[in-house]
Amino acid sequence: MAKMITTPRVKYYWVIGATGFVGRNLILELLDRYGDYPLVQIVAVGHHRLDPVVMERTHFLMMPLNKIEKRWIERFPPSYLYHCARMAGSNDFLRRIASSKGERANIRLKKMLENLTSPPIVIYCSGTLMYGNNLEAVDEDSPIQPIAYARAYERAERPWHKKSNYMDIRMAFPAWIFGGDSWFMSFYLNPAETRKKVPVYGDGGQQMSLIHVQDVAGQLIHIAEHGEKSNHYNIYGTELTTQANFAQTVAEEADLQTEILSEKEIEKNYGKTVLEALTSSMPIKTQHIKWRAGYNFKFPNWRLMVREVVSLHRNN
Repeated sequence: MAKMITTPRVKYYWVIGATGFVGRNLILELLDRYGDYPLVQIVAVGHHRLDPVVMERTHFLMMPLNKIEKRWIERFPPSYLYHCARMAGSNDFLRRIASSKGERANIRLKKMLENLTSPPIVIYCSGTLMYGNNLEAVDEDSPIQPIAYARAYERAERPWHKKSNYMDIRMAFPAWIFGGDSWFMSFYLNPAETRKKVPVYGDGGQQMSLIHVQDVAGQLIHIAEHGEKSNHYNIYGTELTTQANFAQTVAEEADLQTEILSEKEIEKNYGKTVLEALTSSMPIKTQHIKWRAGYNFKFPNWRLMVREVVSLHRNN
């Protein structure tokens, strides 16, 4: 009897929000691991901006979250889907509108994925603002009690929090994501350039768990490939620090002094939502000790992260 020859099936790894801060780094990490492996194809869904690397080395689809087409999901049926997209707004009112649209978009996307013959493993990237302001470290069983930006965006995430009877959904909650973009640029480097001092927000005693954006990308993949079905995962760096200590380290690397901004000044300059985010304390821990021990950090020391990013910013 002739032997039956089976052709290995191509696996499609989707990244939604592929040109954003986390999504682009996730794409780069996936390309580094699988770029030379033809049986893994990366599908990048982006919106608002174009990125040559992403466009040239992936199946790039330019469409917003609420316009993802069923035909592409059927054409490239995902084995893993990394969801790093959020419909955003520039103020609290617009964020609430965006969150309502995001909820509808996520319900629609979830149904399309569940209707596939083999639904993917979904890794949804949320954030630790969903846990609220805490003095003691919280793990994955802690209740969702969102503050600041998360208060507006929590609605959009509900379809994924509800889990699924047909699909493996794994929620990821990154700590303060560190890199040459996002909050670090807006609230530390830009003000330092303007005022020639690094701000300390509020009393500076807020606890911070920091993680480099490249390690966020690495841990999202670690969740997908080594995590357990339908579990939540807190992802963070290796050492807890205070916001005052963090600001002092940034100041030393930039050869500047620090200055304290009172809550009144923060609210005046940035508004209540930013005030709540910057003055909150967010220490986290994880129940998944063995899973976390199996990940090798690219940036295990947050002080070295600061040194690298400040140096790159200065040189640029």
